[in-house]
Amino acid sequence: MQINRDISKVDAVQASDAPRRLTFGGLMTGFLPAFRHLETGEVRLCRMKDGQIAREHLLDGLPSHWVIDRDPKGRASELVYAVEPGFMRGSEFWTLADFSHPLLDG
Repeated sequence: MQINRDISKVDAVQASDAPRRLTFGGLMTGFLPAFRHLETGEVRLCRMKDGQIAREHLLDGLPSHWVIDRDPKGRASELVYAVEPGFMRGSEFWTLADFSHPLLDG
């Protein structure tokens, strides 16, 4: 990078000089937060109270038999051992461990 001293701005790095990186945002495109029940294989997308698909893992909206405990306001606070967090992409469920060696399409 070079600093242009005349107007105190940083000139952009040439594309060929910039390191190639896989950003988290690019990796997460198309992935929807979800939970999977290990014993039944059932997968549920995370949803907000109004039913829209959430952008983060939320316990609201999961089946009551997946919930062990609730807080004083009735919100799920603990899930059964057989429920794991992950992400849906298309028809595939990705566990958090799957992200250590992703096989991404082109």
